[in-house]
Amino acid sequence: MGTLPAETTNARDSAGDALAKDQANEQLDDLSPKNKTGKCKKNLKGKILGWTRKIRPKTKPNSVSSPQALTFEEYLKLRRISEAGQQLISLEEKLYRYADGSENQEEALKEEEELKLAYETFSQDLWTTIAAGVTLSGEELRRLASAVRSIEQEEERDKKCLEEKERNGRIPQWRPRECRKELDTVLQKAVEQRMEDILEVMGAEKLSSIKQDIFKMGKRVKEDLLSVVMNVKSCYPEGYDICNVYAKLYHIAFSSQLKKITEFGLGQEDCTYVLGWVHNYYQNDILKHRDLEKEIDGKSLGSLLPEDVIKQLESQYVSSRESEIKQWLSKAVGNEVTKWMEGEIPEQMDGFYHSEIAIDVIQSIVGAVKEAKEVLDEEFGNMMHVVMWALQELLERYKKTLEDFIKDKEKHKNCAAVIKANMFNCKQFRDYIEKTNDPFEAEDKEKCLSVLSGLEDTGYRYLADLMHLPLKELLKRLHFEVIAEYSKRIMKKKIKLKSEQQQTAMAEKICDDNRKIQELFTCYESKEDWLHHVLPKVAEVIKLQDLSMIVLETATLVRDYPDISEKHLSALLHIKANLPSKDVKSIKKVLQMKKEDLNSCHSAKSFFALVPVR
Repeated sequence: MGTLPAETTNARDSAGDALAKDQANEQLDDLSPKNKTGKCKKNLKGKILGWTRKIRPKTKPNSVSSPQALTFEEYLKLRRISEAGQQLISLEEKLYRYADGSENQEEALKEEEELKLAYETFSQDLWTTIAAGVTLSGEELRRLASAVRSIEQEEERDKKCLEEKERNGRIPQWRPRECRKELDTVLQKAVEQRMEDILEVMGAEKLSSIKQDIFKMGKRVKEDLLSVVMNVKSCYPEGYDICNVYAKLYHIAFSSQLKKITEFGLGQEDCTYVLGWVHNYYQNDILKHRDLEKEIDGKSLGSLLPEDVIKQLESQYVSSRESEIKQWLSKAVGNEVTKWMEGEIPEQMDGFYHSEIAIDVIQSIVGAVKEAKEVLDEEFGNMMHVVMWALQELLERYKKTLEDFIKDKEKHKNCAAVIKANMFNCKQFRDYIEKTNDPFEAEDKEKCLSVLSGLEDTGYRYLADLMHLPLKELLKRLHFEVIAEYSKRIMKKKIKLKSEQQQTAMAEKICDDNRKIQELFTCYESKEDWLHHVLPKVAEVIKLQDLSMIVLETATLVRDYPDISEKHLSALLHIKANLPSKDVKSIKKVLQMKKEDLNSCHSAKSFFALVPVR
């Protein structure tokens, strides 16, 4: 793809324009001025036609050699459109001047008609070249640049004619020609034609007919806009902003075709493909292409489809995907359950029983979320709800299935192995839900985790019976682990709260969660009542603002849990971002209490030693 060497080309073209103008002037200067009776010499028409077809200016003997002038037709044949146009303009100026004094009006009209015919020939060549712009490259771009210069020449001639009209009311009947306006129309029709006449392209053979049409149009838009930026741009003056002109025309044409496709209703796969082009491929692969982004104002183009059409397609997508996701997840669990029922022993990995349920389900969810990010906008948040609701529903059925399986454990010799494998599944589910970066709502995640806790409890109960361990021992361990994990999350140093209101709100949330945990374990008759007081004491330190009160409450915390370290206390005080460093040092001095003072509290418990912090 080449561009014009500017200086050489411009010099040659300027010389050609001047030569064309001199040639027309020379031939028409032979026309004698009005005679004494006011008449012009005859055969003007013959001179005009001779000029446009075959007459060349004579070269005087012994004169310095100069470029041989060409006829109008020869210029067109050589695709030197601007020179041909300049000849017509120069002839028009002379003709209009002499025809004004002619007494033979009929002859003058015929002469004008001949010039109009020449202009028609010229215009056809001009606009054919302009329309073919995006398909030209290399040396062909000289022809396009010449055509663009002709438009500039015509615009300048229009301006002069209009100025003359203001002075004396006279103007040629074919002026103004308004080539700039015509340019917009020609480019629009050319782009529309390019978007309609697209042959088969590589890479679309296996797509549906609708996908093929969209793929071909998208490929045409990208390739043509690249041609505009790489080639066509160099042929137009900067003021034309030709890259954005073409971008807008292709955007409108693509949008129009895409809208027609959606009017007849789309299947799910085609709907997804259309949304992918609207939200992803068009924006990222075309408008943000490294060669196009710097030349085209993509933001000003807007969306490929109207807002109401996009909303309809997104709603269709979410509704259809909801049922599909439920089927995927149900199938993932169903396949494993069938194996349990048939007595199959789960595989072992590194000495532990293993199940594929969590892996299959999580992969399905990750895939659904990834696709939703690419094809949805307004409905994306709703889709995230749908995914988590489907997961919650699956976990509830999963829990019921496991409970029923355990009830008939006498019939299933593989029961213990199956339950152990499913406890591993629970861990994978919990890790994904808690650690995922996918934008799920916290409330939706909490609901899934709540169901998952019940599922885990089902497994723990069975394993406790299996190992002949007292349930209270298992509950004791679980209760401790829950409070320890919660405390660990508080002290991760990921939270910094600057205002009293924020700290109070966090303290209240901790206390509220503690009440829920207490109710849960009380329901299962946990006897570890001392664990109910850990989180409220931590929350109190976060809530208090007065230094003396914080020191007092910290002393209480150290007294009741003497294994709390400076790292724990630092992590806790890290949350209170409005606390001056000197106050932090004062509070930490509580840790320097004498060991005998701490041991004087017989109710002290070991807790924080099992809560790791960085």
